Amino acid sequence: MAEVNDDGAVPASHALPIPAPEVSERAAQRKYFSSDMMARYEPLAQAVTKVEAEADDEAFALLEEHWDRFMDFSWCTQWEGKKFDIVFYGASGYSGYLMMEYLKRYVLKPGREAFTFALAGRSATKVAEMRDREFAGTPWEDTPVLSASFDDVVSIIDLVKSARVVVNVAGPYMLTEGEVLVDACIWCKTDYVDVSMEVPWSLRVNELHRYALEAGVMIVPSAGGSAYSDLGVFLLAKKLREDFGEATRSAVCYCAGGGHVSGASGGTMRTRAALGSAMKSSSPDAVRAMADPYAMGGFIPLVDRNGVKEVDIQMGTGFVTPKPRVEDHDSHMAMVSEDTKLGVWRAPHVNSFFDTRTVRRSNMLQADLGNQPYGATLNFMEYAMLPPERVARAKQALKEGRIGEAKPMGHYGMSLEEEQALQRIEGKDFPEGEGPNVDDLSDAWTGFFLHAESTSGDQVRCSFLGADGYFETSRIAVETALTLCLDREKLQFRGGVLTPSVAGGTCLVERLLSTGVKFKMGGWFESSELAPPKVFEDT
Repeated sequence: MAEVNDDGAVPASHALPIPAPEVSERAAQRKYFSSDMMARYEPLAQAVTKVEAEADDEAFALLEEHWDRFMDFSWCTQWEGKKFDIVFYGASGYSGYLMMEYLKRYVLKPGREAFTFALAGRSATKVAEMRDREFAGTPWEDTPVLSASFDDVVSIIDLVKSARVVVNVAGPYMLTEGEVLVDACIWCKTDYVDVSMEVPWSLRVNELHRYALEAGVMIVPSAGGSAYSDLGVFLLAKKLREDFGEATRSAVCYCAGGGHVSGASGGTMRTRAALGSAMKSSSPDAVRAMADPYAMGGFIPLVDRNGVKEVDIQMGTGFVTPKPRVEDHDSHMAMVSEDTKLGVWRAPHVNSFFDTRTVRRSNMLQADLGNQPYGATLNFMEYAMLPPERVARAKQALKEGRIGEAKPMGHYGMSLEEEQALQRIEGKDFPEGEGPNVDDLSDAWTGFFLHAESTSGDQVRCSFLGADGYFETSRIAVETALTLCLDREKLQFRGGVLTPSVAGGTCLVERLLSTGVKFKMGGWFESSELAPPKVFEDT
């Protein structure tokens, strides 16, 4: 038996050097600190047995040695330092293909910064097949391939120990145990980026915010193709404060696009199905959370000089909570309507529910981390900009009183159902893991047209013009990872579960513009300027 004091405690001289942490909320730690895992490290299990049998100084010294190795993972990892700047996880699928295409077409071109990277996934064989297809005959044909699986926490720890930044493109995220990877990144002080646009996944990751903040680790989910609305509001709020010294009262983003409809990838279709199923099958509390405009933070109540004006009262308890302001309700984005101030006809956009929550989180994080929100009363909305050929029909429908809720539109100016019907006609039903060839995206463009107004009525505009949404997702994810890796000392904030704008700030914007993304401050691009960036023209 181990030596104990009269009160039942192990003497201080024989105590474990590091107490086991509280792990109830931590996915990776919950898996790691288990009897099965400790038994997997046989020298630790043998040391525990020796202490139980002998309980002398030699036994405790041996236990302390192996406990240290268990806590710093040196027993189960080959990496003593960060070997790779970036590791792309999930690289065997369509998103991995897009990442490699973006790397080839711009990032790995002569003249750009040198950095090291590796590719990873559950199956090293499948990742290697994608690498060989994409990089054969190039200087990167021998890019290292790693394997890791969410159900094997040791493999995940080994993965994150090898990298300065992990880019996770293994979705749909809400159907995986991806928080094991996020938690391991926090634990091992490795920054993390993904391309999710799933509210349920974001809610799970956001629970790790305080741990990431304490660890000084940057966790950046949702670094995908629609992040331009988040970056645009950041730039407009900055402009209003610099030019007029005023906070932002309202902002709006209109999304548009054009070019040949290339079709949705198999992974996109699976994610849409998963989100639809979640709204139908989740618990009432989960459904309420997904429908809450402030689910990801940044709540702003309606107040006047007498205090909060609108509240919900829970019957039988007297429990009172403030209501979201009517102006922030999602229902405003569910209609075809006219913005009479800007002269824009608008419709629901497929990404608006997610993007608006992201911007509200950015406003909250700017307040919490930098003590300077965009605005204490900020209202943000996002819509699809109705194509000119549909405006006449919308005006006629409004005249006849037929306008009501409408189906969300994508960047091509048509509903998702219309896109899918066209996709089927053209034989572009892609299985999971596959999607349009990058060359088929070359004439497609996506535009983000933003307007903001200060608390006293001063107004500013800006606009972004990028390539197809899939290609822009690759661009933003890769450039966000490079920003965290190569520009970290220039960044304003150092840790937390952040949005792209809060994490990358102007450094990220500058990187995006340097790759060819078109940007205009003070106005919107004219119709004659609507074309994809030059990145495709240079290949």
